Amino acid sequence: MISTLRVLERIQRIDLEIRAIEEEEKRRCKVIEELETELKGTRDAIAAVEAEAGALKTQIKEIDEKIRESSERASKDEKRLNSIKNDRELNALTKEINGANKSKKQCEQEKSSLAAKLDEKEALFNSRQDLLKSKEEELGRLSGELEANRGGWKEAIDGKLKSKDELTKAVAPEILRKYELIRSRRSGVGLALVKDEICQGCFTHIPPQVYIMLKRGTDEELQSCPHCHRLLHVEDKGQLEAV
Repeated sequence: MISTLRVLERIQRIDLEIRAIEEEEKRRCKVIEELETELKGTRDAIAAVEAEAGALKTQIKEIDEKIRESSERASKDEKRLNSIKNDRELNALTKEINGANKSKKQCEQEKSSLAAKLDEKEALFNSRQDLLKSKEEELGRLSGELEANRGGWKEAIDGKLKSKDELTKAVAPEILRKYELIRSRRSGVGLALVKDEICQGCFTHIPPQVYIMLKRGTDEELQSCPHCHRLLHVEDKGQLEAV
C-alpha cells in the first residue's frame, strides 16, 4: 500500500501542475475579459462626450446666427438715424438699437460660456481617446501573449497526462476512482500529507490510531481524513522519484 501511496503522490503532483497551467490560462483570459469590458466602457464614454460636444457646437451655431441677426438689425437701425424727424421716433429707434445690442451682448456671453464647456469636452474627449488607445494596445499585447503561450501549455499538459496515464496503471481502479472523486470535490487535492497528527489538507487533528497505522506503513486499507475525507499519507524518509 505504501507503494500505492507513493504513486498517488506522483499522480497528484502531476494533477496540481496541470491545474496550475489551466488556472494560469483562466487568469489571463479573465484579465483580457475585464480589459475588454473596460474598453467598451471607455468607448461608450467617448461616444457620450462626443454627443455632448456635438450638442454644444449646435448651440453655438444657433447663437452665432442670433448674434448675426442682432448685429444686422442694430446696423440697419443705426442707418435710419439720419432720417429721423422727431424725438418720439428717435427714442423708439434708439430703444430698438439698444435692445439689439443688448441681445447681441447676452448671446456673446452665452457663446463664451458654451465655448468654455466645449473646450472641456474636447479635452476630455482627447484624454479618453488616449486612454482607449493605451487599453487597445494592452489588449493586443495580452491577447498575443495568450495565444503564444497556449501551444506550449497544451504541449506541457499533454506530456503530463501521458505520464499520469502510465502511473495510473500501477494503481487499483477502485482506488484511482476514489482519489479522482475526492479530488473533484476538494479543490483538486485528493491526497493530503499528515504532519504531527494534523491533516495538511484541512488542518485538523486525525485520530491517533489512524496516525499510527500511517506511520507503520501497513498494507491495510488506505486511510482517509475523517474531516475532509482526503486520502492520507506521511512523509517518506527517502527521496521521492521525480516525475
